[in-house]
Amino acid sequence: MSRAEAEEEQCRYKGVRRRRWGKWVSEIRVPGTRERLWLGSYATPEAAAVAHDTAVYFLRGGFLGDGGASALNFPERAAAAYGAGSVAPLSPRSVQSVASDAGMAADAQLVAARESQLVPGEISVDNMEILM
Repeated sequence: MSRAEAEEEQCRYKGVRRRRWGKWVSEIRVPGTRERLWLGSYATPEAAAVAHDTAVYFLRGGFLGDGGASALNFPERAAAAYGAGSVAPLSPRSVQSVASDAGMAADAQLVAARESQLVPGEISVDNMEILM
């Protein structure tokens, strides 16, 4: 197994990959185009996954039916944070901003929790309050 395959195997989240120097990054393809939308670079893979989920939700206008929830890393969190209702789809640049903000907020919470040496499992992405 090559080094790239080993790193790919480490990340279990959709739309998330790890840079050689350890940062976790997220990007997504804009539906109907070949354009990729950069969502940011994060210290934790969970934060990058939150950014990805936020982008999926808002690019699809909140519609997660017909298997759309399978495109999410944390479907329960998305339903709790954003609701099950439909929203007007945002422009790719607006989605980029909202997703980056959500990822950065998640990253800050996760890093702070790790630095305060909480027992593993005390904080999870499901319990985070994501700012929009």
